[in-house]
Amino acid sequence: MSRAGVDWLAAMQTCRRVLDALDWRELGEIYFHWGGEGFWRERVPKVSTLGKALGQALLPRLPRGGSSLWVGAGVAELPVLLGEVMLHGRSVTAANLRARECELLNAGLQAVAPELPLRYQAGDARELAPGQVFDHLGCISVFTDPETWPVLSEVAYGRIAPVQIDVEKFVVEREQARALAKGLFARLQRPGLVTTSAEEVAWFLEQAAEVEASIEASEDLVETAVVGDPVGFLSVR
Repeated sequence: MSRAGVDWLAAMQTCRRVLDALDWRELGEIYFHWGGEGFWRERVPKVSTLGKALGQALLPRLPRGGSSLWVGAGVAELPVLLGEVMLHGRSVTAANLRARECELLNAGLQAVAPELPLRYQAGDARELAPGQVFDHLGCISVFTDPETWPVLSEVAYGRIAPVQIDVEKFVVEREQARALAKGLFARLQRPGLVTTSAEEVAWFLEQAAEVEASIEASEDLVETAVVGDPVGFLSVR
C-alpha cells in the first residue's frame, strides 16, 4: 500500500470512530425532524466512502499547510476535513449555523481525537475568523438548501414550473444568496479553489465576473453522501 493509502487509512479509521461516537438520535432530529436516525444508519457508510472519494480528489489540488473555509459543514464533510488536517497539515474553519449540531459533532471529535486541531464553529462563514483569507472555499449544497432557500432550491432542481414561481419570494431569496456568495468569494484569495456542487456554480461565476477573475471548472465530479449532488472544483485566478 502506498504512503497516501496508509495516510487515508488512518484518517478513515479516525472518521469511523468519530461517527460511532456521535448522538445519531439527536442529529437525526436536527437534520430531518422525523425518521432521521434511521436515515443516518443507512447513509453513514456512504459518508465514509464518498467523503474519502471527495477528499482524494480534493487534496492533490490544495497546497500543504494552507487554509480552508467550509460553509455549512456537517456530518458529510467530516472525512474531507479530517483529510485536510491529518494528511495535509491544513487549517480548517468549518462553519455551521446550527449551534447544537456543532456541539454534537465537536463532542465526537473531542471524545475520539482531542489532539486534532479541528472543531466545527457555529456562525456565519462570512464572519468567522475575521480578517483571514483562504486558499480554498468549500460550499456544497448551501445555495440549494430547501430550509434556507425554499424557492431557489425548487428552481435549481427543476421541481417547479415557471408559472408556479412566487416571483417576490424568489427575488428576496436570490438577493440574499447573492450577498452570501459575494461575502464568501471576498474571502477567497487568488489563485484559489472552490469546491461546490454543480447547481451552485453560477453563483460563483457571477461573483468572479464582477471582479474580473477567471474560473476554470474541472471535469471531475464526485457524488455527495447526503443529498447526492455532483460536486466538482473551480480554479479561480
